[in-house]
Amino acid sequence: MILKACKVVKRHPQLFGVYITNFSCGPDSFILGYFRNYMGRKPSLTLELDSHTADAGLETRIEAFLDIVAAFRQLLSNKLIVMKESSFVPARLVIENSVAKVITSSGEKIPMTDQRVTLLIPSMGKIASESLAAMFRGRGTRAIAHPPSDEAVLKLGRANTSCKECLPLILTTGTLLNYIRNKKQNNEVIAYFMPTGAGPCRFGQYHIFMEDLIKKLELPDVAVLSLSSENAYAGMGGDFQLHAWSAIIVSDVMEDIRSMMLANAADTEEAIRIFNEEWQLILANLELGDFSKLEKRLSVTAERFSHIRLKRPVEEVPTILLTGEIFVRRDDISRQYLTERLAEQGFAVICTPVAEWILYSDYILENNYSDHKMSKIERLEFIIKKKFMSRYEKRIKSILSRSGLVHAEPLDMKSIINNASPYISPYLGGEAILTTGGALTEVATHVCGAIAIGPFGCMPNRLSESILNVTMNREGKLATDSKNKQLRHILTDIDDLPFLAIESDGSPFPQLINAKLETFCIRSERLHNRMLEANQKNRK
Repeated sequence: MILKACKVVKRHPQLFGVYITNFSCGPDSFILGYFRNYMGRKPSLTLELDSHTADAGLETRIEAFLDIVAAFRQLLSNKLIVMKESSFVPARLVIENSVAKVITSSGEKIPMTDQRVTLLIPSMGKIASESLAAMFRGRGTRAIAHPPSDEAVLKLGRANTSCKECLPLILTTGTLLNYIRNKKQNNEVIAYFMPTGAGPCRFGQYHIFMEDLIKKLELPDVAVLSLSSENAYAGMGGDFQLHAWSAIIVSDVMEDIRSMMLANAADTEEAIRIFNEEWQLILANLELGDFSKLEKRLSVTAERFSHIRLKRPVEEVPTILLTGEIFVRRDDISRQYLTERLAEQGFAVICTPVAEWILYSDYILENNYSDHKMSKIERLEFIIKKKFMSRYEKRIKSILSRSGLVHAEPLDMKSIINNASPYISPYLGGEAILTTGGALTEVATHVCGAIAIGPFGCMPNRLSESILNVTMNREGKLATDSKNKQLRHILTDIDDLPFLAIESDGSPFPQLINAKLETFCIRSERLHNRMLEANQKNRK
């Protein structure tokens, strides 16, 4: 309705828009940008209100706005301002019979496999992005994983957004513009990989924002490749989904292996050198698209990893669950290198896998929580795909677990949802239920503490934080497994479970968060010792 009103105001010569919003309003962080784009050169006023807003400041801004409107109308009547429509035609991407094609700004339709096309994948953690790029290259696409974001990318993103949007949008904006400015060739066509999703999250607006940005900056031959979680990212064929799934599972487990090396390798530098060597070999096999060859490579990798000298047995290493918003928890600058910081304190980090979101997308589709309804043929294809996905997940995790550095098990989406459902409805789609259920499921069972990290002002993250601040205690945990005597013993004199919520805007954490992190580590160490004692007694 707001944007419909914008169109009316834009067309009417005597109407001028005033947008009233409140501080940190999630939906408005995007709608406000669309509003300003609609207005174009026509003056408009934005008033952001909160409990501290002073009347004098508002009056001054309103008076200034009225002066600007009067001047604009005068210039318009004297024909000193000419309202022109842009003739720019953005490139766009279409999927025909599961084949992705780019329609360039000149109107030429070329397949994604054309050598002029570069599929640019923004960094969501080096390992995840590189594995996905390798998978696409194996399908004949010239795919590039952008290097992890740095301060320059963050600054560029902030310069081309209102900075009210969430951090992942700012960083992915900076990533696209950084590549165009510094690496794009004259005849190169870019397809920017930007999935989307539904639910109470701004993620669903990312691809729309990117398309508007391309139009606004008139970036020729730049299109957006967007797949939706509502149809489980279908649209490019089951073969694509299974190859992508393999790449995601491998990257998820390798991320946790790297974290264990950082925390527990006797010679960290040598361990990471071996890890990087093996990772390049794995990427080469992912490009082949042959699962049997990938299995063989992973077996060799696991064997080599198993010979890395450790400070202590893996079972004795305190482990932290890093959960929350999917981008921020995996991106180094977003999470402010939490994995490395915790490793220095002796903690290994288990980062909630990307695969969790894929399985959740399938879960809501299968259980009719999604608006997309499958036909009989689609449902049959879906069932077959899920069987293969389960097989691939079990096989990859089983092989890499032989390294002795992780005990990777298949994700149990039903348990995660069930553990969160007393506090949040499964009909409320998005990451809030995953963050809530994941933390309640894992802490005091497999990990000794949980950190939920997300962008500043992230609605799902704040929802899960508000729930976990109340439920991350002895009573809340026992509710997930009431018959577990060992768990009850572990929590005998522990009332509150170690939990920390962090909001990130890409800047270094403030002193208060650093202090909370220190306290969190102390409490996590205490719970770890209790879990270790219980496990030792149980083995006896």
